[in-house]
Amino acid sequence: MSTLRRFEFLEHTADIIVKAYGATLDEAFAAAAEGMFAVITGEAEIVASRREVIEVESIDREGLLVAFLSELIVRHESESVVLGDVDVTLLDKTHLRAEIGIAPFDASRHGEGVQVKGVSYHMMEIVEPSDSEPASVQVLFDI
Repeated sequence: MSTLRRFEFLEHTADIIVKAYGATLDEAFAAAAEGMFAVITGEAEIVASRREVIEVESIDREGLLVAFLSELIVRHESESVVLGDVDVTLLDKTHLRAEIGIAPFDASRHGEGVQVKGVSYHMMEIVEPSDSEPASVQVLFDI
């Protein structure tokens, strides 16, 4: 993960909300992924041993964010890996390409976090950058 923290955790009674920022929506999507893995790993450092490119499609931008983060959860669970150092390119409103750093899950280093079960549309916000504000996305994770 990058040394500059591009996300914050917001209060919620039962789940976890991550608000992520970037100069562009590409950067905000990437920061949301990094925030999600901060939840999963208890903010442990992730040192990638390899990089992979994934592509995700959906019907709209909100669906794209959910599909992207859900794909990362599936990879985490099915391959026993953690993901960091994410670089996202939004190809259009329904398609993205991401290059992700992948490291094997190590319970002694990455096991202090909380299991993320899913990504919710509830409370989701996607804000385009403006002259006065960066781009941001807000995502509620079911834990």
